[in-house]
Amino acid sequence: MLRAVHGVPLAADVPPAPDRTAAACFAAKMALEIGASDPEVQRLANDCFSVVRTAVAECVRAAQRNGDIDPDADPDDLAYLLLTIIRGSDVVGAYGHSPDRLTSIAETAFALLPRPRHH
Repeated sequence: MLRAVHGVPLAADVPPAPDRTAAACFAAKMALEIGASDPEVQRLANDCFSVVRTAVAECVRAAQRNGDIDPDADPDDLAYLLLTIIRGSDVVGAYGHSPDRLTSIAETAFALLPRPRHH
């Protein structure tokens, strides 16, 4: 999430896209506009989202194993929450809000994640 503050990460060896308006929601726009009438685009968009959601859920599971997130929390639910925050941050950034504001959003999201209960 913090990497996304400075632009839309495209790949490890590619600099982030600086133009959030153009890049931030391209896949979402395509899926919504073209996917509604093109089953193949809809299938590809769903497959891509599933891969990303699965990867985020695996990151949550790793954080649970590391003791950073409550082991009883549902990793799939948290993956959907984190993806929603990331996409929402892209929209906020596209409207020109500062990297400081986006960093604050990411840090607040991290602070709200369920922590392990210590008895």
